[in-house]
Order: sequence, then structure tokens, then C-alpha cells
Amino acid sequence: MPLVANTTRRRLANGLRNLGPALKKTWENAQVRLSTMVLTDVPVVLMVTAIILTLFGVMMVLSASSVEQISSGVGAYTQARSQGVFALIGLVLMLVVGYLIPVTWYRRPAALTALLAVVVVLLVAVIVVGTTVNGNRNWINLGGLSVQPSEFAKPVMILWLASVYSRQGRIDVGTPGQTIYKGLMPSVVGFGLVTALILAGHDVGTVLVYAVVFLAMIMVARPSRALVMLTVGLGLVAGAAMVLMSPNRVERLLNTYSFWKDCVEATCDQANSGLAALATGGFWGVGLGQSRQKYNYLPEAHNDYIFAVVGEELGLIGALAVLVLYAALIYAAMRILLRSSDLFIRFATVGIITWIAGQALLNISMVAGVAPVIGVPLPFISAGGSALISSLIGVGILIAFARQTPLTSMVGESPAPANSKMHKDATRRLGLARIAEREQAVIAADPVGAGWTLDKFRTRLGLLIDGRARTPAPPASTPSPAKKGPVPPPPSAALRQSGTPHAAASQPKNQPEAPPPPTKKQQPVAPVQPSEPALPAGLRTIRKARQLPDNKQ
Repeated sequence: MPLVANTTRRRLANGLRNLGPALKKTWENAQVRLSTMVLTDVPVVLMVTAIILTLFGVMMVLSASSVEQISSGVGAYTQARSQGVFALIGLVLMLVVGYLIPVTWYRRPAALTALLAVVVVLLVAVIVVGTTVNGNRNWINLGGLSVQPSEFAKPVMILWLASVYSRQGRIDVGTPGQTIYKGLMPSVVGFGLVTALILAGHDVGTVLVYAVVFLAMIMVARPSRALVMLTVGLGLVAGAAMVLMSPNRVERLLNTYSFWKDCVEATCDQANSGLAALATGGFWGVGLGQSRQKYNYLPEAHNDYIFAVVGEELGLIGALAVLVLYAALIYAAMRILLRSSDLFIRFATVGIITWIAGQALLNISMVAGVAPVIGVPLPFISAGGSALISSLIGVGILIAFARQTPLTSMVGESPAPANSKMHKDATRRLGLARIAEREQAVIAADPVGAGWTLDKFRTRLGLLIDGRARTPAPPASTPSPAKKGPVPPPPSAALRQSGTPHAAASQPKNQPEAPPPPTKKQQPVAPVQPSEPALPAGLRTIRKARQLPDNKQ
């Protein structure tokens, strides 16, 4: 028996030791498979999944809100009818954005900056003339409708951040100050302004979603270690400050993670009712429309805690079905991310799927008692017209990406379209491909100096302080009045950022100076191969897909 026990323990230890490499290998193989698939079915997957989630949400809003609506003296179908109207508007906008609007229209920095300005104006209007609901001042009445601008700001902010990071070049090279500036400017300006206006309305849950999206996008941009530490540190400090400023938030946090005692206080009523609903549902559920907790026991049953009603009425099967639908959205987004050769589309895809899936995870964690009550709706399912329409617009943007993004060329693919349908698809992607190639050519010419850099900021600040243009340095062939001989050219931006001493300074005085390097205009711009685009961090295993034909031989 001891020998058998030792053998079992040894096998278990070896299995655990090999689990990490096996999971890594499985993940890399999955990336290779997804990166070699065509995207013709992705728009259909996105559209069908979004429609199913939306219709399911209208049905669950009817079930969860009917009792409360009747007790309030209005019709049982009032909330569901309103949700159905918003669903119809959102689905139409999803199809318009996905199939009729070219990505080049809202890909331009000027267009995105204008949209961001409109969002900021609406958020300021909320603070001035907005409506307060449950302690949050996030709504404004426009033409008889209550609109939540912070929800519509999500896709705009994601596209704006994607535009910034797709033009920043490398943000991991240089001194810590240079990498921090390049990674946070100007993205933190727009992000900080929007989140500050939302915080002025006391909506910490929405700000948390914004923070998760911002962290995901900055991590994909391959930040330096100093930038990661600063971003995470500032996020933790800001989160702790927001919690400590409110005694109610502190109490909710302590009640959630106080596992050594049962919480029977008033602040735990909603969380306890949600857990009771999930426990009552069991495996199959009590039946659609048969929830007991919705009889005014569960606050916000049709909104933040609608997943508890889903678990109670449809059981574990219904809850898992909702998770599978969200997984389908993640799968489609991964297909776009791994096949696109446009950096803007990659960053935007990461932001949109992090927003939808991350918000769903936060809501489900809150209902399951893993996270404190933070007031985050479940995308597509919770009641709320602004959240539903903005989520459907996000899916529409992903559909547009899948239909218009330039594809990464793979080994073994025929460059010529095989039929008229493929020719039409290639023609639709051609315009965006040319724009992406021009942007990548600019970054490839100077990956360190592209985008917003600290050196450019210092130069512009100096010009602003001086009030006049600086006198240009004399050319290399013009003798200096202080000493004779050609003046060595200044170091390039790449040398200044990397800290490498200028080559002319290290030459002996007795030897003639080397000829000056060609200026930036004389340097030939290396053509960017569409098959070798810059890849986000963690996704560079896509290169293995181009070696698949060789591996199969």
C-alpha cells in the first residue's frame, strides 16, 4: 500500500508540474487555429448572439419587473414594453453601424476627438441639470427620454484610446519618464476627464468598468515595467480612496469578505436575496415567471440583480446558457483580433470585448457574492435603454471590423480572389488596408519617436515659452564661428531617447569626422509587409500560423 500511495503522489505531482506547459501549449495552438480562419462567419455569429441576448433580456425584464410594476400602480408590461422599444432601436443601430458605415469614417482622430467632445459636453450637462436616481446623478432628460451619457461614452472612449495607442509606436523603450509619458499621454487626459465627470455623479461602478477597459488596452500596447507599476499603483490608490471616502462602500466591502460571520445587516439584504434566488433555482429552476424573490424581496430585480432571477427561474442550465452566449462574443472578438493587420482595430476589439465581458463578469460576481454590490448592469439583459443601445452599438462596431478589417496574409493563401464574393470582400477591405499600411510605415520609420513623446513635448513647451521659433542649427558644411571645421549633426530622436552617446563625440580628435548621417527626409522608408504587422503583447504566437504548411510536410 505505501508503494501504491507513493506512486499515486508521484503521478499527481508530475501532472501538476506539467499542467502549466500543457495549458500554454493548448492556448498557443488555439491562437494558431483561430488566426488561420476566415472571418466570413464572424458577423453572423456576432449578430445572432446579440439578438438572442437582447430578446432573452426583454423576456427576463418582463418576468422580473411585472410584480413590482403592478405594486407601483402601473401596468405589468410597462417596463418590458420600454425595454422592447430600446431593443428595437439598438438592433437597428447595430445593423447600421455594422453594415452601412465605413470604419474609415470614425477611424480618423479628428472625428473621434469630436465625438469625445460631444460626450464631455453631455457629461457636464448631467452634472448641471441631470437627474439623481438611487444616489447617482448620471441621467439627463432629452426630448422626454432619460439618457445616460456615461454608457454612450464607453464605445467612444474605447475608439479614441485605440486611435491614440495605434499611433504611439513603441512605449517600452527609453527612460522611465519617457515610457510613462508616451504610454499615458494623451490617453490619460481624455480618460481622466471622462471618469472625473462620471465620479462627480457618484457612479463608482461605471468608473470601475472604465478602469478595467483602460488597463486592458494599455497592457496590450506592450508597456514598460515602470508604466505597469505606475498604472496599477495609481489605480489601487484611486480605488482605495473612492472606497474610504464613502462609509457605505466600506461597509459593503467588509460585509462581502467577512467569511467568518453571517451578514444580517440592512446592507446585506440585496446580496442575501440574490444568493437565496440562486440557491432556490437549483439545477433546472423553478420555472419561467415563477420567481419568488421578485415579489419585492430582491431590490433592483429587473436591473442590477436580474441574473439572480435568471438563476432562480431557469436554474443552473439557464445561467450557463447566458455564459455560453457571452463566450460566443469573446470567441468572435478573438477571431477578429488574431486575423486583423490593423493596429487600431486590434486595440478597439480588445477594448470592446473587455467592456462587455468584463462588465458581465463584474455583475455575475456581484450576484454570486464574490464581489461587493457595485451597481453594474448585465449587458443586453438588464433593464436600461442607454446601456442596451450602447452595448448593441459596440457589437455593431465589431461586425464592421470583421467585414472591413485588412487581413493578415497567411502562408498558403492565394492572393487572387477565387470568386466574385471573395473579390467583393477583398475590395471592401482594400481602403482600410491602405490606411493601415501608411500608418505602420510611419511607425516603422521611427518606432521610438512616433506618437506623443516627451522630447516633442519639451520642444513644443520651449517654443511656447520662448514665443518665437528657435534658430535652426547651422548645416554640417558651414564652419562654426567659435571653431573651424564642420559642426557634427545633433543626435537623432532614437539616440536621445535611448541615452546612447552621439557617435561623433566618441571619435578621436586626430581623425577626420565621419560624414553626417542622412537626414530624416533622406532616409528611405522601409515598406511594411502586410504579412508581418506589429503584434500586441501575448499574441505573437500568431507567427506560428505562417509556418503551418512547413510543419505539415
